[in-house]
Amino acid sequence: MVEGFQHRTVAVDVDQAPAPQPRQWPWPWYLPAVLGPLAVLLGGWLLLSGLGAVAWLTSPDAELTPALRIAAEVLVLAHGAPVEIAGQAVSIAPLGLTLLLLFLALPLASHAARQAAAHGAQADDTGELWVDGERLVAKVAGTFTLTYAAAVVILAAALGAGSWRAVVGGLVVGGVAGFWGAARGIGYAPRETWPAWLRSVPKAMGAATLTVLAGGAVVSALAVVDGWDRVTGIADALDGGTSGLILLIVLHLLYLPNVVLAGASWLLGAGLTLGDGSVVTMTITDVGLLPAIPVFGAVPPSGTAPSSYLWWLAVGVLAGAAAALVVGFARPRARFDETALVGGLSGVAAGVLIATFCSMAAGALGDDRLSHIGARMPELLVFAPTILGISGVAAGLALGLLRRRGRAEMVDQDTVDATPGEPTA
Repeated sequence: MVEGFQHRTVAVDVDQAPAPQPRQWPWPWYLPAVLGPLAVLLGGWLLLSGLGAVAWLTSPDAELTPALRIAAEVLVLAHGAPVEIAGQAVSIAPLGLTLLLLFLALPLASHAARQAAAHGAQADDTGELWVDGERLVAKVAGTFTLTYAAAVVILAAALGAGSWRAVVGGLVVGGVAGFWGAARGIGYAPRETWPAWLRSVPKAMGAATLTVLAGGAVVSALAVVDGWDRVTGIADALDGGTSGLILLIVLHLLYLPNVVLAGASWLLGAGLTLGDGSVVTMTITDVGLLPAIPVFGAVPPSGTAPSSYLWWLAVGVLAGAAAALVVGFARPRARFDETALVGGLSGVAAGVLIATFCSMAAGALGDDRLSHIGARMPELLVFAPTILGISGVAAGLALGLLRRRGRAEMVDQDTVDATPGEPTA
């Protein structure tokens, strides 16, 4: 079993009796590292093909071959590569499918890393088996990533959708799954080698990001509730029957993360655009004709928005404060200047990360007017790091000063309570 991380190595303790040995499979580590990405993509295509088969079986005019091709195109689209569906250029990645592929790939990368550790471990004088964790993770994750990206690029080229975005998308999804899965598989923790002040930054970024995403989910849900009549009206007008309703639900689930990220962009003040010349912000809504997709019924009518919507900016402030609190609790003895600076750094980094996610969730849903749907990126790239960074600095500074005052009061109290003639702490 993997015990821990020391000097960039991972120890497998076999000192107990009977001495446990790492489980070894009859095949080498590079086999799951190469076949794993292919299995993930095949599983994603089979899932989408099953949905296409449902449409084929329930529609007398549908054909199976185009349905299977659309399944492959959606699989490529999940990696950010633009495709052409029903004669329209589409580049909005269904991030729900992207996350599904990512989490399907994690256990396969972990298994490959455990296999590599089992075959490459060497015993030392104490009876422990050691492997170089950093080198092993790089080897396994690199193989996994390159195989995954190559498969995505080949599939995109076969469909006529090859572009640099297919290369980048394959490397990002395969790289995150490969490195994260391999590190988890052998218990490798690279943060343990970082400076003490930097170790809390990833958790602080995660807390701030989750706070904003939770706010985006609430905003999106409230918008759907408010526009429920319009949403159901569009769904009824499509009149696809039971199978059509099922496919609509699946389509919305695949794009649910995109909707949440659009809500996050709105509550951070940047707003979103739903086509050329349209804008939806906290202060105004100005949109034209929208596609006949039920989720667009949640868009409020054009006009001036209530001023009370500005209170949603507090979510960004709370996100920056959450980052500072995580930093403060992780470093209880840190000075106020460190908590302020690291809290602000975590807030800025989280803001950039959120803007990146929102950029990935935006794209085209057709030509001309629908060439861009999603977050307003120039504005969001300014608003998100600014709001989260300033609130992170303020919260970190306040927390550090309160701690300093508390410690000073404790020292003063000890001085008062001390017996005359005795030394004080």
